[in-house]
Amino acid sequence: MGRIQKKGVKGAASNYITRQQALRKLQISLADFRRLCILKGIYPRDPRSKKKANKGSTAPATFYYAKDIQYLLHEPLLIKFREYKAFAKKLNKVLHKGDKSTAKSLNENNRPIYTLDHIVKERYPTFIDALRDLDDAISMLYLFANMPVDNRLKAKTVKSCQTLLAEFQNYVLQAQCLRKVFFSIKGIYFQAEIKGQTITWVVPYQFTQEIPTDVDFRVMSTFLDFYVTLMGFVNYRLYNEINATYPPNLDDGFRLDKQKVGSTNTEADDEAAEELDEFKESDQQDDQDANAVSLSEIQQASQEVKNLKELFKSHVFFLSRETPRYALEFMIRSCGGQVSWDASTGGSPPFDESDERITVQVSDRPKVNRRVMSRTYVQPQWIADCVNARKMLKSSLYAPGELLPPHLSPFVVAKDGDYVPDAGVESEDEELVATKTSDQQTGVDNEEDTYEAELKAEASGIPYSEYEPSQGDEDKPAPKKASKKRSQEDVELAEQKEMATVMMSQKKRKLYNIMKESNQRKADQTKKLQDRKKALKNKK
Repeated sequence: MGRIQKKGVKGAASNYITRQQALRKLQISLADFRRLCILKGIYPRDPRSKKKANKGSTAPATFYYAKDIQYLLHEPLLIKFREYKAFAKKLNKVLHKGDKSTAKSLNENNRPIYTLDHIVKERYPTFIDALRDLDDAISMLYLFANMPVDNRLKAKTVKSCQTLLAEFQNYVLQAQCLRKVFFSIKGIYFQAEIKGQTITWVVPYQFTQEIPTDVDFRVMSTFLDFYVTLMGFVNYRLYNEINATYPPNLDDGFRLDKQKVGSTNTEADDEAAEELDEFKESDQQDDQDANAVSLSEIQQASQEVKNLKELFKSHVFFLSRETPRYALEFMIRSCGGQVSWDASTGGSPPFDESDERITVQVSDRPKVNRRVMSRTYVQPQWIADCVNARKMLKSSLYAPGELLPPHLSPFVVAKDGDYVPDAGVESEDEELVATKTSDQQTGVDNEEDTYEAELKAEASGIPYSEYEPSQGDEDKPAPKKASKKRSQEDVELAEQKEMATVMMSQKKRKLYNIMKESNQRKADQTKKLQDRKKALKNKK
């Protein structure tokens, strides 16, 4: 007879632990337990069978992995939490006695202080791991950097968020690693590429923010404390890799000593060239066709990035006071352009609005007075669309007061059958090339139709000298044999699909029918949007 297993020793009952059991095991309060789990990256789990995990009980409970709670037993922060609890008792006792001087001395000298450096090192063993998890950190810092200071949010916290973000933006600007921009209702989305990792964050618009009353700022502040520590580590490593001093001397938002950062692009180009040479040497024994395709793709991508870095190199911008200077300056300077702004928006602008070097003036008003003939006037969307397209778009479509083209999200990849609005003509050069190409194509089609008509006439016995092309030859439909052949192929294809559907199991057939219905709804919606667009064009 086998050995009898005790209940709750094996399986889900031993793998999971409830939150109440975890609090008793760690001997801390619920608030400290939440703070500790957030900092260590431990989250509740959902077992397959909650009844088995709860040892037969059906009462609602929150479960954690037992190994995670066992891991928390050796956390040094537990000691700091207990020390702070004892400190709070002493401070309250002194305050109740009314001894303010003793309370002040106790708060300044005996208040427990803890750091989160060891947790950052534990959660992110390598620098690449930290970069992969940077999206939420930057978005959270931008959120708190724009909030007003009150009794729940200290001025020191807001200032630290603003400083860390200015340092990060300064690095992105100097390294020219900005790749995509999108103006949305939530805010402005930016995407940068650092050491091969794509980092996307959202910056809220600079409006007056009202702090909501239904948000638990204790939980939010715990996330913020960890993200501030993480961002400090990342900024230090980024500046250290480009041989720049940290913290940098920031002036008017974000600027660095260009003598120290001037070698950034050269070093990056050298590294890219070395990687390309290594790639070529390692792939010499592979298939030549695959080699050519991959190399051409790499060269094309590197050329696009190079064009993006020098997109605004030959332009000098001036930002009107109604435009979002904090975002446009970042975009323009990241793409190699020079920019100035109205002095009323803050800071010290490099040059005035009357400077003759200005080639592009960004305005967000329906009408611009006192225009300068040597300048191009555009709306702010033109800069973002140029960055996403990685080329200079036609500026007349973005003139002040004009109806702007659709601002499509660069993060969405359109699939077959999706409705994609027309973004208009991309540039004046492409418009000219497209016109010439259409004319040439029309001429080629006419020549082919004429030649085909001559062959038909010769086959019917009409000599070439007596042949006279009729005016309606070009509009004649294709031969009936081709249409019959095409219809026969469609019939065969439909029969094959029907046979495949018959051979399916009942479960797969239901899934196939659901997929067909979904595709049909999508096609109907796309057709509706296309018809609406045609109707609007006809009204115009």
